[in-house]
Amino acid sequence: MDYIAYVQTKDVDSLTVRNAPLGEKIEFISNGTEVKVQGEPVSKGNWNWVKIGTNRWVASEFLKVVKGARVVATRTDETIAGGLRVYKTILIDSNGKIVNKVRLISGRANYQTPSNVADSLTPPPFGIYTFDAPGWVYEGKDLKTQFGGVWSPITPIFKTNRSEIGIHYDPSAFKGNYNAGTVGCFATPTVKEKDIMTNFIRSQKPKHFIFNEG
Repeated sequence: MDYIAYVQTKDVDSLTVRNAPLGEKIEFISNGTEVKVQGEPVSKGNWNWVKIGTNRWVASEFLKVVKGARVVATRTDETIAGGLRVYKTILIDSNGKIVNKVRLISGRANYQTPSNVADSLTPPPFGIYTFDAPGWVYEGKDLKTQFGGVWSPITPIFKTNRSEIGIHYDPSAFKGNYNAGTVGCFATPTVKEKDIMTNFIRSQKPKHFIFNEG
């Protein structure tokens, strides 16, 4: 039976794609990539191999099936606000239906390559994250200056040197000042998109945030 899964290695390494179970390496795909698994697994060389396309096989141990409501952010070539990369983000409910779309930005304008380096100004690594408290959005005056008044913490399910990651609103996105962008978090660039994201998190209680290269 075919099904959808997401790539997630134990750390930030990409997953090797082979031309057959335990065959030759043909490419690499980054964490967070959505794949369609076809048919039944084949055991070979202590791994369970699954087909994700014509002559394309990966070890199923590095795939995760995500059920329920989730947020999926995909990198695009579009930039806004002086160089912030746009991540097209779809909001999927518990039935697997896309209920809305927003944009997210991450990192500072001159630091747009995702990195595993602690405390860097870049986006965090591609991969699967979990919401620390599904359905919870913290609102407070102490967050208004840089976090736009809202905060939902997320944690990677893989090993990384990055920490203190969350989703918030960036009130400086279009002001062109040094605060535009984030210090390694994810942010909606407008109030409208902030409200859409906040309402989705509260109503749908997503457990997973998936960040992929596209």
